[in-house]
Amino acid sequence: MRFALLLAAISFRTVAAQEPRVEVGRRATAIPKVCESVAPASIEGEVDMPALVKEAQCKGAGDMLSDYTYVMSYTRRERKDKGRIEEETLTYEVYMPTLKGGTHGRGVLLVTSRDGVPVPPAELEKERLRAGERLEKEEEKNARVPVSAAAPASERVTGMLPLGMYGRTGINRATFGFKRGGAALDIHTFLRTCELKLVRRERRDGREAMVFTFNARPDAQLGASEQYVAQLSGMIWIDADDRIVTRLVGWPSAVAVATKKSTAKVKEKVPAAPALPPGEGPPAVLVEMARLPEGVWLPREIRLNGSDYPTLFDRITYSVNFTYGEYKRFNTETKDVRLNPPKPR
Repeated sequence: MRFALLLAAISFRTVAAQEPRVEVGRRATAIPKVCESVAPASIEGEVDMPALVKEAQCKGAGDMLSDYTYVMSYTRRERKDKGRIEEETLTYEVYMPTLKGGTHGRGVLLVTSRDGVPVPPAELEKERLRAGERLEKEEEKNARVPVSAAAPASERVTGMLPLGMYGRTGINRATFGFKRGGAALDIHTFLRTCELKLVRRERRDGREAMVFTFNARPDAQLGASEQYVAQLSGMIWIDADDRIVTRLVGWPSAVAVATKKSTAKVKEKVPAAPALPPGEGPPAVLVEMARLPEGVWLPREIRLNGSDYPTLFDRITYSVNFTYGEYKRFNTETKDVRLNPPKPR
């Protein structure tokens, strides 16, 4: 992992529309703005919450995902007429272009299985060749972008270096190919707009974690795609040593259910369901992070659940679930990258 001058992507955005896409970027500076002048928070005795929130924001503000290839599975689930569930799952190998400081690129996704059925070897070989060509084009495009100049020594700032990357995941609602709405899931938004209350400490994956409940502040400023956050309550886990969010789970504090009148087909809202205590019912949002052997934290699972909560995410009535694994770090140029399948765990 490059912790020296550049750390990898400004934003990792997985967008679920017809097919997922992964966009990455690399900062021109070593320390992100959110990490400037951040100092370690005191967590012994009474936790310094403002300082801990700032530190957790910084620790997940890295851009190192573009240093890795990985396997991503994407499941889309939607309720149809008469309670029928329609579900599809695609598994991809994801390859990242080599990026210079201050540039952005798009990951190359190679489908390896559909609904659990592996892509036939002959088809997969052809797709590998096409994926290699797409990756080369991304490299060439990036090579033409001027490298951002480093700040003079007198202007360089102090602060922390991130230890991971939360990323940002979005889902869209479209009609006739035009976007009509959407929802975005970003841990940074929860840290920025919610009140956190420490409820316990526990061991998680062999590491000490602090567990907090969260609720959006009444004055929270939320973007159009994040209005649902104001309707959630849930729990956040922060690693006690690395001070990074390792898990986030949220449920609606009240759910408005839409029903149809049999003839007029007019939707009307029925009284909201009672608030569900955290832990009961399927989560509306979920983020799990994984700590790699080199100490970097990257996504393990991300979920937005519109199928169980159809009025929560701007009328998006389907669910998406992303799982990530088999991360492999690379630091080579395109000509040295081979699109071979990752070895089994």
